[in-house]
Amino acid sequence: MPHTYRVQVQSLDREVPPLQFDCQNHDDIFAILALSKGKLAMSEQEHQAFIVGLKLFGEVMMQHRKEELFKGFLPHFKQFMGQLKRTARGEEAVVAPSE
Repeated sequence: MPHTYRVQVQSLDREVPPLQFDCQNHDDIFAILALSKGKLAMSEQEHQAFIVGLKLFGEVMMQHRKEELFKGFLPHFKQFMGQLKRTARGEEAVVAPSE
């Protein structure tokens, strides 16, 4: 059963109308955020942007996976998602990037 979301992007540094759209995702994005919270080497803001962006991108890519734009990337995306899931489950160590 798909989950339906309303996404809004609002500029904080210039006067432009907000961008808003509705979309569906096969995953519960809020559940994924809760499950992965504190398990990735990034700030809370980065974590939210990363998970939401990744899930929005992934859903569109899967819907268009046979199109040339996504064909070559799909195996890499699947590998990345597998690694991300293992990391979020604590099966792989997460090291914060050095600066």
